[in-house]
Amino acid sequence: MIESRLVPNVNIFSDINSSMPIDEFSQKGFGVSNLKESGGASFKDVLSGLVTNLNNEIEKPDQLLNEQMMGNSEVDIHDVVTAMAKAELGISLASQMTSKVVTAYNTVMQISI
Repeated sequence: MIESRLVPNVNIFSDINSSMPIDEFSQKGFGVSNLKESGGASFKDVLSGLVTNLNNEIEKPDQLLNEQMMGNSEVDIHDVVTAMAKAELGISLASQMTSKVVTAYNTVMQISI
């Protein structure tokens, strides 16, 4: 039996925040003409931010290794290995996301109107 202290107290329904009530959404319809501009960041800005973060993650192992080789006692070899694993994971994720986006694009282009 699971002890209650080990189970997190999470209520996912309180965390869901709808931008539009369901009945208002059903009255407006699902058409593209009914979409409103959100005023948030553009797709280009989000994508460039993700690429910048990935680039920083890729450069971090080199920086940590240089600091460790220069004798910085605050940097341990385990930090370097962890940073390398994070960079490898980030590259793998970016590669998979790219292939999924290309697949989705090809699927959309095959739809006949």
